[in-house]
Amino acid sequence: MNDKLAEAQAMNQEYREYIEMWVHEIKTPITSAHLIIENNKNISTIRIDDELNKIDHFVEQALFYARSTTLEKDFKIEKTTLKTLVQEALKSDSKQIIEARGKPVFVNLDIPVFADRKWCVFIIGQIIANSVKYAKENLILTFEGISFDNGCSLSISDNGIGITEADIPRIFDKGFTGENGRKFGKSTGIGLYLCRKLCRKMNMEISAASSSENGTTVKITFPKENLYA
Repeated sequence: MNDKLAEAQAMNQEYREYIEMWVHEIKTPITSAHLIIENNKNISTIRIDDELNKIDHFVEQALFYARSTTLEKDFKIEKTTLKTLVQEALKSDSKQIIEARGKPVFVNLDIPVFADRKWCVFIIGQIIANSVKYAKENLILTFEGISFDNGCSLSISDNGIGITEADIPRIFDKGFTGENGRKFGKSTGIGLYLCRKLCRKMNMEISAASSSENGTTVKITFPKENLYA
């Protein structure tokens, strides 16, 4: 039994290392393609660039999924602020937000937190990507920080199509796409599942509130002092 367990762990480690290597390798031609498009802009190449951005998003998701099994070895807790995390995430998704005619609104984000910037930026980025994906006209993204005795929270609200009440309890389940996923065919059911998995690993909480056609609010709760700090 011990031999089989050791063999399974070794195979898992080998697979994880392969995925990480593959992600880094695949990013090189993606970056090269972006540069080629930058120097040859027209309607067709701009559309290709949009599709490349989607590929880049899924590749990044694959990397974080592979690393999520050994998160404790991969992350670094440091002091930052909610504002820094939000701004870094917005920078990565700026083009998609602009195309959705999105407007970010910031409320009380100068709150210090102990967190892994890379992992938290990825989580916030996944939430932003969902807001863009299911946006109505003139997307408004509101980022609000709230401080309390045992920590603080970051609420990310949009004015999109919302989520049905029946789907809310399952949106963090692996592979769950819900009514919106079936209707629009855009969901993989992995993004929010991965967000919850990473939050739990980092001693954080994530929840969502929504109703159909009335937008969605996702709240990330940070402890006052992270257990890994």
